[in-house]
Amino acid sequence: MSHSPFQRKKGFSVNGKFVVELYTKDMIKNLIFDLAGVVMNLNITRDVAALNYAGFPCFEECCSNPVIRVPMLKFLNGLCSEEEFLRNIRPLCNPDATDDDIRWAMNAVLDDIPAKRIEMIIELRKRYKVYLLTNIYHYAWNHAVREIEEKGFGVNDVFDKVFLSYEMGLAKPDLRIYRKVIEETAILPEETIYFDDNKENVAAGKEMGFDSRLVEMNNLESLISNL
Repeated sequence: MSHSPFQRKKGFSVNGKFVVELYTKDMIKNLIFDLAGVVMNLNITRDVAALNYAGFPCFEECCSNPVIRVPMLKFLNGLCSEEEFLRNIRPLCNPDATDDDIRWAMNAVLDDIPAKRIEMIIELRKRYKVYLLTNIYHYAWNHAVREIEEKGFGVNDVFDKVFLSYEMGLAKPDLRIYRKVIEETAILPEETIYFDDNKENVAAGKEMGFDSRLVEMNNLESLISNL
C-alpha cells in the first residue's frame, strides 16, 4: 500500500476561487508549543478541589463568569501583580479563605513534565526550530523550569527561544503576541506548526497563517510522534 508524501492540506481563496495547497514534511521548518496542557501536564482533579476550597467553581465555570474570569485570567496570564489579583478576587472567595488558599487555588493545576516528552522535543530540535509560546505567570514558569531541570535538562536544551506572556505584556489569543513571535524569530507562518490545547488560541494561530493543531490535554505525543 503506497503512502502519499503529502502530510497536510490547506485551503485559501485566490480571485474568488478556492485553492488547496499541499504541504510536505520538508516544508515545515518550525514548531511552536504551548506549555500548560501541552508540554506540561495539568492536574484537573487537584485543581477543582483547590478552587472549591477557596470558594470558586471549577475552572471552566470560572471562565464562563466574567466577574471571576477577568481578574483570574489577568493574573494567570501574568498581566497584573499578585497583590492586585488578591485584592480584586478576595470578595469572590470564601470569607475564611487565606491568601495561601487563593494562591494554591491558582497553582494546584500545575503538574509534571514527563522526561520522555522533553526528550521527544529535544529530538525534534535536530530537524526543526522549536519555540515555546505560553500564557503564564511567574510562579508557574518557575515550576516548569524546575520540572525541566529535575529531569536533567535546561530550558535552552529544549527550546530555541521562549515567549512568556508575563514578560511580553500580551496574552493569547491576542494576534499581537503571534506577530511578536514572527518578528523576533523571522519565521514564516506557512513553514510553522503550532500546538495548543485551547481552541481560541488555535483559531488565532490559523488566522496568522500557522498550521495550527489542537492538542488533547496532556497528550502531545499523539501529534508529534509522526513528525
